[in-house]
Order: sequence, then C-alpha cells, then structure tokens
Amino acid sequence: MNSSKADSKGRTFKFQAEVQRILDILINRLYKNQEIFLRELISNSADALHRMRIAQLETKDPILDPNAELGIKITFDEDENTLTVSDTGIGMTYKEIRTNLGTIAQSGTLEFLQQLEDSPDAINLIGEFGVGFYSAFIVAKEIIVRSRSYPEDSRGVEWRSDGSGKFSIAYIDKPERGTEVILYLKDDAKEFANRFKLESIIKKYSDFVGFPIRIGDDDQIVNRQVPIWYQSDEVTDEEFNEFYRQVSLDWTEPFHRIHLSVDAPIQFRALLFLPNQRNRMMMTSMYQDYGLRLYSKKILVQEKAKDLLPEYLRFVFGVVDSEDLPLNVSREVIQVDRTIRRISKVITGKILDELEKVADENEDKFLSWWAQFGVFIKEGITQDEKRRKNLLRILRIQTSKSGDQLISLTKYIERMPKEQEEIMYLLGENLAILKRSPHLEYYEKLDQEVILFDDPIDSFVMMHVQEFQDKKFKPIDQAEPAKDKEEEMAEKEEKEEEPEKDSFLTHIKELLGDRIIDIRYTEFLTDSPCRLVNPSGTATFTRVLKYMDENYVPQKKIMEINANHPLITHLKTLVEKEPESPLIQTCALQLLENQELAEGTLQDPTEMVKRVNQLMQQVLNKSRK
Repeated sequence: MNSSKADSKGRTFKFQAEVQRILDILINRLYKNQEIFLRELISNSADALHRMRIAQLETKDPILDPNAELGIKITFDEDENTLTVSDTGIGMTYKEIRTNLGTIAQSGTLEFLQQLEDSPDAINLIGEFGVGFYSAFIVAKEIIVRSRSYPEDSRGVEWRSDGSGKFSIAYIDKPERGTEVILYLKDDAKEFANRFKLESIIKKYSDFVGFPIRIGDDDQIVNRQVPIWYQSDEVTDEEFNEFYRQVSLDWTEPFHRIHLSVDAPIQFRALLFLPNQRNRMMMTSMYQDYGLRLYSKKILVQEKAKDLLPEYLRFVFGVVDSEDLPLNVSREVIQVDRTIRRISKVITGKILDELEKVADENEDKFLSWWAQFGVFIKEGITQDEKRRKNLLRILRIQTSKSGDQLISLTKYIERMPKEQEEIMYLLGENLAILKRSPHLEYYEKLDQEVILFDDPIDSFVMMHVQEFQDKKFKPIDQAEPAKDKEEEMAEKEEKEEEPEKDSFLTHIKELLGDRIIDIRYTEFLTDSPCRLVNPSGTATFTRVLKYMDENYVPQKKIMEINANHPLITHLKTLVEKEPESPLIQTCALQLLENQELAEGTLQDPTEMVKRVNQLMQQVLNKSRK
C-alpha cells in the first residue's frame, strides 16, 4: 500500500489496486441491488459481536464496557440523509482498520475478481474475502467508520473515504467499545433513511441474526434472533405451519415436515416442508421460482439456493443454515463447494427416507401425495443414478391385478409366483386400453401380474431402470430373444412338418408388405387373433422416440398370430380355397390396423373407416340373401 502526506486529521492512504477494482464493479454494476449493503454491514457487526463474546470468555485483561449489551443499533437522519450502523462488538485498532478497510489480504484475490467481473450473480460474491463492507459504497457517497477495540487501554480510530481511491485514518476520542459505520447517502438512496424500509430489509435478510437489532431510540428489537429451525420442542405445529406459509405462500398445511440438526461431518440445521398440492407452474420449463433459503450463521445469503437439492425435488420448501459456510455462496461457488455438496447429499437422502417412512406408515396419505408429486419422483429416477434404488422404493405403480389401487415395487415382488423370474411391464397411452391389451392374455393365464405404465414419463423411467431387488424388468410387448441353434433346428423341423402354416403366413406377409417386419405364430395369445410386438430390446426405446421427435414415424413391428382363434382359422381356410379373394387382404389389413389403433400408432384412420364400412356392407348384403 502506498501512502501520501498526512493531513490535519491523520494520514491518507491509497486503496490497494484490487480494492479499487472491486469498488468500481460494485458502484457501477450493482446499483439495482442496493439493499444488499445493509445485509453485509449487519453481518460484519454480527461477526464482531460473536468475536467479542469469545474474547469475554478467553481474555484475562481488563475489557472496555464489560457490561455493555452485545447488540446492533441502526439510526438514520432524513434531513441529513445519513444512516448509521453501530455495534458493541470487538472493535478495531488503527492497524486493523487500515488492513481490513484498505486491503484484501486473503489468497486467491485475482480469481475472485475474475468471478466478480464475469458473474451475473455477482451480488452473492461480495461477502467473500471480507469485501462485503465495500458494498456500502453502492448507496453512500462518503463513509465514516469509527471504532475502538475491546481492551480497556485502546484508542478510538476514525476511517474516512468517498470511494474515489483514497482513505484517511486518524485517532479520535471514542468512549464506547465497538464500531459505527456512518453512511452519507447518495441522492438516489434516500429511501434507506426510512424506518419501514430498514425493517423490511432486516426481516428479509437478517431476521435470525443471533444478536438484537434495534432501529433508532426505540428499545423494541426488530429481528427474531433465534430462528425457528434452532428450536424444537417449544415450537407448536401451528407456528411451524405459519413459517411454512411464509416461505411457500401456500395457505394449506404441509404434507410433511423435516427438522434436521447435523453436527458431523459438517454442522448445519435445516427445516424442510413437503407441500400437499402441486403448483401448476412446477411442471413447466419456465418455472424458476424454487430453491431453499440458504443461511450462513443465521444470515440469509441466498433466497433461492437451487443447488442445495436436485432439480426433481424442486417442490420442497424450507431453509438450511450452516455454521461451516462462508457468505460467498454464488451459484458458481456452490457448484464446487464441498460443504454445499455434503449438505445436499444429507438433506436429499433424508427427504427420500422420510417419504419412504410415510409411505410405510400411512399408505392412504402417501398415495394422495403421490397423485400430485409422483411425476417428480419418476423424473428423479431418470436423473439420479446414485439414489435410483431409493427412488424405486418410493415409486407407486398400477398393475393388471391392482384394480384402481397403486402398489409399491416391493409389494409387486412379494406377490410374484415362485416360477416368475422377471418384473413384467407394459407401456401405453391409456390405462383402459392397456387393461384390454392382448399382450396381457398369456400372463393372465399364468396368473402373473403386469405393471401398466400409461404416463409419458414412464417410458423414460424404463429407459433407465434395468432391475429391482435382483429382478430384471421385461416389457411384454417385445419379441422373445433370438433362439439358440438347437431351438432353431427344432423349429425348422416343425415348420417342415407343417408346410400349410408357412404358406398361409407367407401369403399374409406378401399382402401386408412393408407394413410389418415379419409375421409368425405365437403362444402368447389366448383370446385375441393377433398382436404387434417390437423387435427384441427395442420396446421401450421406440416409445421414447415417439415423445422426443415431433416428426416421429411409428416403427414397424412383428405381427404374431393366434393360430387357434376363429378369425385366423376362417381366414386360413379362405386362403386355401380362394387365395385370390380380395377379402383376404381386407381382413389382413383390418387385423393389423385394429392393433395399431389400440396402440395409438395408426397413421391413416380414414382408410380404416372406409374398409370397416365396406365390410359391414358385405355382411348386410349377405344377410339379405
């Protein structure tokens, strides 16, 4: 630091170059976020008070004003357009005030400055490296700091600056211990010399500072001091619910409350709420109004800290307060801060554990919540590989046997017959159609339960899930895996013994052309004449493509025929007797499009309607004869 000739009040110094750069950024870029300065000044005062409390316990030397209340006082003068923040904290010596208010001593200054210059979230960076004080220049044209350290033999010190590059320091008479920061407000910052404005800022950012804050000569304490998340038994459910209404703006009671106090490996407290009803905006890509309130030592540092929880838990409201977290919690810092990552891991795990606990203890209550928020859990299954098993335990499903009830995957496995080795599922557009699907017939005969997925997100879920409790998932609408050579030979011999089957299938395949991949007989049907199956391993993927590509063209499938169904046996007879009959192609196309219609993949229903009308006309004509 360079110094110049001392003036009559003391010595004048130049700011460290980095400090001047910070001042330029704060003054020129953050004028729209003026109120943040008061949070920083109160935070500094709270830190000084906290250090004073420790000094009172540790020092053996005489202390100045030993009986003074540890507190913060804010005064203002509307006529003079000044604002003063004072405290009875540990105070500063000449050397300390010169160092603390003229330089940045911490390492990493250049990296910090780069972030401050480049970050759109710079307002949340100013607490780092002790530069929060300089934010006062956003609203002040001149600042005077008067301080006296806590030893009884200390001297008062005054620091002055207009933020233009220099500051002066002089000794003064100051009888009381602590620090007062006097701001001469700019013309566009007169609103801060107003009690209502000051109270609203304190309530927003510093309501739970652990020392009393008073405004003016009034003895009334403005802030609550002891946060509700630091309390437990003495807080009623109604008080918790009232706090939930404040943080969520939801006037119904929360579904569930989670109160956490963690001491190791990091120290933090959290009060989290799960709502009963979903905000419609939560499901839109435009929804950004989420995130937990993040406090550092009871000081609000982020109103919406989105990185404290994975995005699929964006419906959670509440607060997190850490003793181990600095005030520099910008979005960039959060992404790399180990403390934040550890907190996120703990509270995310706790939320999922609590959901599972509620589901086990009160199934009806949980299912009511699931109807609103189940889609978020499914979203989490697609995103959170580390917690996928936990999320799958929370998942609720409808099956071919559950009626209108939803059950857990655990219960599904408990109900599986001994001979069933896989978890069967079927994806579709509509639950009513799924329940009538021909794919279910074989499994109904075996008394096996099939999961029915009818939500668009279910396809994405099953793209990411392979097994649960060592049971693999299997879509029932896909072709069986390729047979080994021995099975293929046996099948070939069987076909050679039944050449008429081959000729029938060959004829239908020729008529349907490239509408299908192949056609074959199956044992997986009992009541339906046919079904369409995906090639092995593609069932889920093709449905995902449908939702992702607006120009999606339905993929061709394999047509499987029930050889014992009356429609098939009559059609087969017609092929044998009148292979040139146009009715064969009409029936073949109708069988195919009946299944496409049921699955929602029929591209041209008008042609099908014409064909159905023709068939009805033929039936009626025949009935007249």
